[in-house]
Amino acid sequence: MDIKENIQRSVIRLFIGEANPDDKSIVRDWLRQSPENKRLYDELKDIWLASGTINNSDNYELENALQYFRNKIHTPKEVNQKRTFIYNALKYAAIFLLVVAIPFSYFIGKKNNHIEDTYSTVTCQLGDKSMIFLPDSSQVWLNSGSKLTFNNNFTKGKREVFLEGEAYFSVTKDTDNPFRVKSGKIDVEVLGTEFNLKAYPDENQIATTLIKGSVKIIGPSNRTVISPGQKLVYNNETDKMALYELSDTAPETEWKEGRLVFRNESLNELELKLERWFDVDIVLADEAVGEKRYTGILERESILEVMSYFSLARSVDYEIDGNRVTFFTKKNN
Repeated sequence: MDIKENIQRSVIRLFIGEANPDDKSIVRDWLRQSPENKRLYDELKDIWLASGTINNSDNYELENALQYFRNKIHTPKEVNQKRTFIYNALKYAAIFLLVVAIPFSYFIGKKNNHIEDTYSTVTCQLGDKSMIFLPDSSQVWLNSGSKLTFNNNFTKGKREVFLEGEAYFSVTKDTDNPFRVKSGKIDVEVLGTEFNLKAYPDENQIATTLIKGSVKIIGPSNRTVISPGQKLVYNNETDKMALYELSDTAPETEWKEGRLVFRNESLNELELKLERWFDVDIVLADEAVGEKRYTGILERESILEVMSYFSLARSVDYEIDGNRVTFFTKKNN
């Protein structure tokens, strides 16, 4: 089996959420080989997300995308260029179908007095970011290691999504049909607004940061409404809510623009963010190194460049072994 076949299999597994560490390593290495590889991967991901969110019967659309991938990596560049116009037309047609065809199907179903609930799930792999359109034209950006499930019909009373992980929502206003995000123990209810919701299952807190409009956060025993520039943190263990006024929302939202922003955060606080951002395992070898604090912005840097940045502190060093990065306190010579 040649390397192209290995890449095929690894990318296919990555798309369907079954990639193992070896698959992810193969795809990462392939992406680093040339900008063309990265461009092709991004285009294929766009097609998969667009077609895969139309309905639950993804197999046909996904197989078309995968066949296209097989053709692309075995086809000379000149032929690929001739297909660019057709490919772009198909891509934007898929996005158009996502925004228009689903509401149309809902209208036809309503006239027939029979609307069958179907659900779609979009998963964003570690080390990646995604943006999708919901059936009501709302936009959702998914951060690394996140999963969003939604009802395709978005019928009255069902403009509802389920989130595991982190997402930024730009919600289309519809006063007759509130938009609700269910995540862990809380619901976030809105009419039309922009907000960030961070609710990873392996973290103890759920954080909602409001950028525009207003949202209502509903917990098991309490609820509150927040305003732009505020961040509400719900503690899963104590069932308590804490409200914070933010002078800078960039650390909460800039990830969707491809920037990891942090302000005076310790390595203990950054550990999970770095793991998801770069799809690596972070190990803090001693207590002291975890308390080191940093302020900065990371934007599309390689893992080596990032580690060099964190080791600028004279007392901090690191080692990289495959997918494992270990920080430790330097010993004085």
